[in-house]
Parts: sequence; C-alpha cells; structure tokens
Amino acid sequence: MESSFSPIEQMLNSRAKRQKDFPYQEILLTRLCMHMHSKLLENRNKMLKAQGINETLFMALITLEAQASHSIQPSELSAALGSSRTNATRIADELEKKGWIERRESHNDRRCLHLHLTEAGLEFLNQLLPPQHKCLHFLWSTLDADEQQQLETLTRKLLTRLDQMDISEQ
Repeated sequence: MESSFSPIEQMLNSRAKRQKDFPYQEILLTRLCMHMHSKLLENRNKMLKAQGINETLFMALITLEAQASHSIQPSELSAALGSSRTNATRIADELEKKGWIERRESHNDRRCLHLHLTEAGLEFLNQLLPPQHKCLHFLWSTLDADEQQQLETLTRKLLTRLDQMDISEQ
C-alpha cells in the first residue's frame, strides 16, 4: 500500500542511485520524522478545528488549566508557549473574547496582570479532551507498549542530541 511518504522515499532512492556517497539512511530518518510531525499536526489541527479551536489556543488553555490556581502571568504564558509576548497578548485577547479566560489584577501588585481560566474555559476543555484522548489512543494503539516505550526512548535520545547541537552551534 502506498503511503503519503512514498513520493519522498522514491525521490531519495533515485538520488541514492545517482550519488554514491549519499547519506540515505540519515536523510530517510530525518524526512520520516519531519513527515510524521507534519501529519500529526495536520491530524491534530483537523480534530481541533472540528471542535472550534486551534493548537495555539488549546495549548494556552491547557497551560492555564495545569496551574494550581488556573492562573498565569502573560509573560509566563509566552514562555510556556515559546512565543513572543506580543503573540501571547493576541492569544489572550482571543481566549478572553470567547469567554474562556479573564484578565485579573494581582492581589499583591496591582500593576501585575494574571490570565485566569474561567468556568466556561474549564467546561470547554472538559468537553474537548475526551474525543482527543480517544483519537490519540487510536493513533498510538498501532504500537504495543514495548514499541511505545522504545519510540519514547529513541525520540528522547535524538532530542538530547539536537539540544547538544543547538548548544555547540552558539
């Protein structure tokens, strides 16, 4: 059965035949990871879109929900999402418009603002998560428990190497 990766694999095979020192396996693995990432994102975005939200807003809600107080400063949200403060403000504006968060002054410092998850935001998340968990279970059930553990171990090992490469390039 042809997969969505087949055209890329065919191109790599063609290049490997023409170029003797072509690092086929390294490029194949890199492309497989990139392709899988793209497909995961595409699948996830379809699922989230059907529920009226996108990945960025979802991650912001989950970040707020994960806090004991369901509250976070905009700068902390920015750091958690790996985005600029300007983008975090835009995200907060959108969440506030939907009624899922509200901005509150800090009790200790009136200059300090907190983003707080509302009841409506929490309810929305509680409705959103079960279908997501079902979808994720379906996806990952193609691997048995040992394979999942192996994939996690290998992925973490590669991530560590990527982190080392980032450090050495600076």
